[in-house]
Amino acid sequence: MERKMHKSKRQLPDAEAKALFEKGHHGILAVNGDDGYPYAVPVNYIYLNEKIYIHSATVGYKMDAINRDNRVCFSAILSAEILPLEVTAAFESVIATGKITLVSDEAERRLAMETFVNRFCVDAIPNGMEFLEKTLAHTNVLRIDVEQFTGKAYRGGAF
Repeated sequence: MERKMHKSKRQLPDAEAKALFEKGHHGILAVNGDDGYPYAVPVNYIYLNEKIYIHSATVGYKMDAINRDNRVCFSAILSAEILPLEVTAAFESVIATGKITLVSDEAERRLAMETFVNRFCVDAIPNGMEFLEKTLAHTNVLRIDVEQFTGKAYRGGAF
């Protein structure tokens, strides 16, 4: 599945899009939900080795949908600002599509979760690692193997 971007002048080079995405922390995971309706859920994420990792409860709507169909779309708004004088918004965003899988390899699970702690708990790493040890066995670690990755930005100025 590949579509051309409508406003292609706003498409970011892959390297720039990936560098922006690595700095982000929240996005929306969209899965194929019940009765043909999409289900989109906010999650925090890390981008590691060109894969997207999220963590999850072991049961629930999201896991039911993923177990039924592992094709997903992930989007993140990395910056946004209303530009009232231009009657628009400046933004940087990324959309990735791919297949999501439950990570079973313990080394990969641990690496992903330790990366979450090191990245998001900078001022509390010992507490984060202690929490990780208590919860890792009861936490799903999910990996999106990205098939298509597109970054887009409008930073103000000429339309």
